[in-house]
Amino acid sequence: MSVETNDVKWLVLRTRCRHEYAVETCLRQKRINSYLPRLKRIRSTKSQKKEVEVPLFPGYIFVQPSEDQFEAIRFIRGSCGLVRTGTRPATLKEAELQSVRILVQSSVSLKVDSHLATGCRVKVIEGSLAGAIGYIVRVKNHVRLVINVELINCSVSVEVDAHTV
Repeated sequence: MSVETNDVKWLVLRTRCRHEYAVETCLRQKRINSYLPRLKRIRSTKSQKKEVEVPLFPGYIFVQPSEDQFEAIRFIRGSCGLVRTGTRPATLKEAELQSVRILVQSSVSLKVDSHLATGCRVKVIEGSLAGAIGYIVRVKNHVRLVINVELINCSVSVEVDAHTV
């Protein structure tokens, strides 16, 4: 993860299936600020269990290129272009990206969903998720905080105590 600058917007770069790490490496070599959120998962083989990191949003990397770096993004092997609205690259809300970072850095179990129905917008005020902003949903008597990343039509949800929001 690179240090962000305030004057440049965050964008979403689509990648080919299972090319996220290769694209991230190329972005780093070209000194383009990027963020690939990752989860730790246990993978089992016949003889052993191994902990591996997998992308939180497969097929997407968040990038923050300067004006002169846009052309370099087009020529990264494994990338499929920026997510766009009309003819312009779509920008990501800083609060959405910051909330995703808070969830990834916490030690809670995350679940990624596409097109989750959402309710009231809230901010977590205490605990390991303090500062995360999202929507509250109820699933089978459990309260979950959902953070929508609208540009890629995905959501991340985590179970929370109702008193922490």
